Amino acid sequence: MTEKLNVTCPHCRSTLKIDTEAGVVVDHKPPARLSEKVDFNDRLKALESEKNRAADFMEEAMRKEKSKDRLMEDRFRELLDDAKKNDDGSRPIKDIDLD
Repeated sequence: MTEKLNVTCPHCRSTLKIDTEAGVVVDHKPPARLSEKVDFNDRLKALESEKNRAADFMEEAMRKEKSKDRLMEDRFRELLDDAKKNDDGSRPIKDIDLD
């Protein structure tokens, strides 16, 4: 008969039953939910805070995306100018030309 070990997850407080011989989780029990009474006004303030934080995050992401386009365009122009300056007029050798 295999030994079964009961373990409590420190993160979520769920209980896991582990078969030690096979090394697998045989059963689990989710943690008991303790319903906390939350003040409606406090929850409204928290939701408003989360909404403002999400809006700030979105604004920052949009700003980064706009500057990314500009930076990529500048880098492309810089590389194109370098390629034109270093062009010696010869064509690169292709694999098909070597046959």
